Amino acid sequence: MAGLTRPITGVPPSITVGVLATLSMDAVFVAASQLGGSRFASDKIGLELVGRWAGGLARGRLRHADMAAEPPLRGEAALGLAVHYLTGIALTQVYYEVLRRGSRKPGVLSATAFGAATALLPMLVMYPSWGLGPFALRSDDATRLLRIMLIGHTAFGAAIGAWSMLLKRSSP
Repeated sequence: MAGLTRPITGVPPSITVGVLATLSMDAVFVAASQLGGSRFASDKIGLELVGRWAGGLARGRLRHADMAAEPPLRGEAALGLAVHYLTGIALTQVYYEVLRRGSRKPGVLSATAFGAATALLPMLVMYPSWGLGPFALRSDDATRLLRIMLIGHTAFGAAIGAWSMLLKRSSP
């Protein structure tokens, strides 16, 4: 467990791995949308909408009838990017904490399962708040939105496991 708690180049592993895993997730999103086209892309989700939602949350607004129809906020894409990466770091820390409490080490299989489970967060929290309903069932795009989240979050989890193992091997 020392490898989990020892900072890599002075940065806690949850930050390093969280950023790298989120970056890996984003690469999978881009690749999937390029290779799979509209099956893996939707205008109902995006960093600008995450930022718009975060801006609303900061102002005390939890629910929206249609997030995409809300007026844009200045800097919403940058805010969305920050929230996205901070969430990746926080979820990576949760994964490490669960492992620590169970006296377990990170692995690709456990991290992939964890990542897939985190897809429930947007499905049960973000989508309803955006007016799409649980699992985006109020949208005409539910299947696509679920597919996108499952692929992205599963890739995120696999990347947590892979980066954890890779960086542990390279640390002194």
